[in-house]
Amino acid sequence: MQTQKIAELIKVARKHGTPLSSAKVHISADAAYDIQWINTLQRIDAGDQIVGWKLGYVSQVMRAAMGISEPNYAPLFANSIISSGADLPERVIAPRVEPEIAVVLDQDLVPASYWLSLEIVDSVWKDYDFTWAHNTADHSSSSFAVIGPKLADGITQKELLHSMDTLEFGFADDEHERWDPHSCDLDIQSSIHWLQNELNNAPQKLRPGDIILTGGLCAPVRLGPGESLECVVTMKDSWVALDSSSLRVKISRER
Repeated sequence: MQTQKIAELIKVARKHGTPLSSAKVHISADAAYDIQWINTLQRIDAGDQIVGWKLGYVSQVMRAAMGISEPNYAPLFANSIISSGADLPERVIAPRVEPEIAVVLDQDLVPASYWLSLEIVDSVWKDYDFTWAHNTADHSSSSFAVIGPKLADGITQKELLHSMDTLEFGFADDEHERWDPHSCDLDIQSSIHWLQNELNNAPQKLRPGDIILTGGLCAPVRLGPGESLECVVTMKDSWVALDSSSLRVKISRER
């Protein structure tokens, strides 16, 4: 099947909320980013704009959770950014939520600031049954992003993690899973370098001011109708947090 036809299949399926069977659509690794870019251009032509990038499967935790062996990337669109506490738009298929740290790049393409975030992934492939190529063609399942409160400015990842006491993620009004931020399997700067190298051969390059979703901190959690998920970070050093030692980001879905 030609890349243009596959791109159209993905676009129509997402528009109507009808998942596709990956077993019935063959996508080669060589064609995956070409398919992704076709639908990217269509969004740009419709008035959307790229404001950054999402990194997929940069951590071993996420690769193991989804059965993917290598990372990928996809553009982050202006129309995909939603406010903390907001309801997801209705046009979702089977959304899952991952807590993440987002960064904004400075002129040297290194993190200028760090933000507590949630990524909402929503695969067009039924039951999240896909290969790396299927997932990449589908914008790495990218759907929406909640860029929450700022964690810090002008420090390294090591300094950021040192300033974080606990990180919790779970359903609102329920017990949260808690873990030590130092256990997170992320190397943000190395991931950004990887992305920069990958984009050297892509139509759009990495730019100062880009927002980067640096990858899930844990396996994604399904968000059903009427449910809310939130991530809460408690900071040890008051000079890092802007307003409070406890920072929160939240997303909900209507019934």
